Amino acid sequence: MKKIVISLIMFIASFMLLTAVIFAWFTLTDTNEVQNVANNIVDSQVELDIEYGINGGGYESFDEPADLNAYLRSTLPGDQINVRVIVQNFAAPTDPDLNIDITMLNILASASGDTYNLTDFFYIELGTIYLNWYASSTDYYSENPYSTQNILLDRIDESTIMYMGLALNDYRFSNVFNYYMDGESMVVENNIHILDATPLPSGQIITIEFSIGFDAYTPDFGEGFQDGELSIDGLYTLFES
Repeated sequence: MKKIVISLIMFIASFMLLTAVIFAWFTLTDTNEVQNVANNIVDSQVELDIEYGINGGGYESFDEPADLNAYLRSTLPGDQINVRVIVQNFAAPTDPDLNIDITMLNILASASGDTYNLTDFFYIELGTIYLNWYASSTDYYSENPYSTQNILLDRIDESTIMYMGLALNDYRFSNVFNYYMDGESMVVENNIHILDATPLPSGQIITIEFSIGFDAYTPDFGEGFQDGELSIDGLYTLFES
């Protein structure tokens, strides 16, 4: 059994109230060194890329963190950041499938004087992760997937939560955090499991797409909101074959 543990984009995302600045790097070491954001070959048999869009306006790749930062500074409350991860498996046809796990790690918000904080105002759009499998590069570039799947994230609380007369998004970060039961107590982790043991056969490509929404009704006042910050350590990716 072979495992490759990497940080797919290892980004620290500083989502300010009226701006979104993402610092991105790729690393295989314990020391975070800024490197190219896109087109990272992490193993001779696996190639990764990540693309970003805003409000469905088309995807772009960035090789330099500064370019990505400049691109995302234009986001405002009500906007969405579209993320597409592309994985290609170059293994031999006789090799077993590559299984992929992706987790958004260590999502933290500035301390708030309120019951809620910015993890309640950033969300996964529709709570859905969109997967497409392509048999070859030709099929990928011609947008001809042979299989698709939509994954709906689990919610901690399925009831509607109101804040200042408005409903919080059902798939806000705080409501889709990973959790487990310790006896009768629920333990909530500040991570979001994006993908779980998803197979990618040799020679094929998979795309993983989701959007991070920034609630249009995010408060613009108060501790933890005005000049507040939400940070994400990164997308932690495990390949296993």
